Amino acid sequence: MLDAQTFKTVNENAPLVSIDLCLVCDGQVLLGKRTNEPLKDEWFTPSGRIHKNETWQDALPRIAEVELGLSGIAIK
Repeated sequence: MLDAQTFKTVNENAPLVSIDLCLVCDGQVLLGKRTNEPLKDEWFTPSGRIHKNETWQDALPRIAEVELGLSGIAIK
């Protein structure tokens, strides 16, 4: 196990992989309005980080549920 300082250093310097969701229905793209900084009150595509050992195919439905409350999202 890493000591606290080493963990903090690794966490601050390791790359994070994130993805944006483009949810399209009847030719329209779903956008959200940010409630947090940075860019509070700006329009955005819902997004999130891919967890360690998680595929992007598994991350998309998880993020859709966490960020939007949607379940059963099909990936195309």
